Amino acid sequence: MMKWFKNVVLLLLLISLSLSLSPLTTAQAATAIQVQNDTNPTYNALSGSESTPVAESDTVTSSDSTTGDGTTASSNVSVTVLSGILTLEAVPNFNFGSLMANSTGKLKSNTTDTTGFTNGTTAGIDGNDDGLLEVIDSRNMTSDMPGFTLTASMGPLKTIDTDTSADLDAILYLSAIPLLNGDQQNVSNSSKDLSTQAATIDSTKQDAPATVMNLEKGSYNAGIVSAKFNTPDSAKLHVGGTNNGTEQSSKKRNAVITWTLSAKPSVTQ
Repeated sequence: MMKWFKNVVLLLLLISLSLSLSPLTTAQAATAIQVQNDTNPTYNALSGSESTPVAESDTVTSSDSTTGDGTTASSNVSVTVLSGILTLEAVPNFNFGSLMANSTGKLKSNTTDTTGFTNGTTAGIDGNDDGLLEVIDSRNMTSDMPGFTLTASMGPLKTIDTDTSADLDAILYLSAIPLLNGDQQNVSNSSKDLSTQAATIDSTKQDAPATVMNLEKGSYNAGIVSAKFNTPDSAKLHVGGTNNGTEQSSKKRNAVITWTLSAKPSVTQ
């Protein structure tokens, strides 16, 4: 009996030694490999996809391994160079929001909606949404500039309909605004700053345009002469007509402003 017991113990010892020398069960392998760069690869295990061995030739260069050195691109600088001429470069749009008939309101913005109106007839086509009024005078590059005038006239407030009996008279009031050059400095060549003239542009007086700029000979420097009508106090509009409050209506209206630039003669006889 003792001999049989010893044999059983020896057999169990041999089985234990055999198990300790066998390879352990392998843990779940990494299921994907990411190569971040090809000089010092770093590997990440991402669950949910099959493990794929990556050969040396299959390594992927990371996006930050190239800096774009040696690449080129091109763009444009575009300009029209003026010399010896006087030009009207920009004229402003005016939007006064909603007003009652026979009332006055301040400027709301310079963005206008002329959908439904006819370009050149009931809608102006040259206005900008920045409130910019700009002239460039390149007729002389000395301080003895010849001078010019800029006038404006306005038609009645029209609706999209072609019925002219529905037109409303209006008056546009423009404030005096400083005249600046391209560096936002006053265009005056003396200690007296120059500005636009306060103007009253009446739709009933289209044959008598209002003067907005009037620069005398030798009073200003060559180049850009500009003013911005883009604040509530820079412009007001008085709408004509009557309002009895009994008829409900809301009609979009538009009036066309005509700007006229005139050169003063370079030589006065």
